[in-house]
Amino acid sequence: MTTVFTDKPTCPPFDAELEPVVAAMAQAVPSLTAETLGALRGWGEQMQRPDLAAGGTVIATEREIPGPDGAPDLSVTILTPIEGATGLPLIYNIHGGGLVMGDRYMYLDQWLPFVSKGEAVVVS
Repeated sequence: MTTVFTDKPTCPPFDAELEPVVAAMAQAVPSLTAETLGALRGWGEQMQRPDLAAGGTVIATEREIPGPDGAPDLSVTILTPIEGATGLPLIYNIHGGGLVMGDRYMYLDQWLPFVSKGEAVVVS
């Protein structure tokens, strides 16, 4: 027996209190189109990268993970605390750039305190 769905699923509603935030974001960031793609990428590249060493408490290691045959390798940044890096939980950080803008360094500053305190390792 095959079930065919003909109705398009609807998006769930979001909290009405978020309406001003959504409206502000729509004003601040243009919609993604072929014409705005270059500007959006340039905007993301202007973001300042955090001090990944966190004042000398974190080791930042850059690695390349081999991709499948014919595919590019994956570049990752690994943040480990100078002390106490054994048996720590891992935070896997990915940014929401939708393969359009940004990079693995976006928002790493939010995870640095956990690494510098010896509470976690981060891979981005």
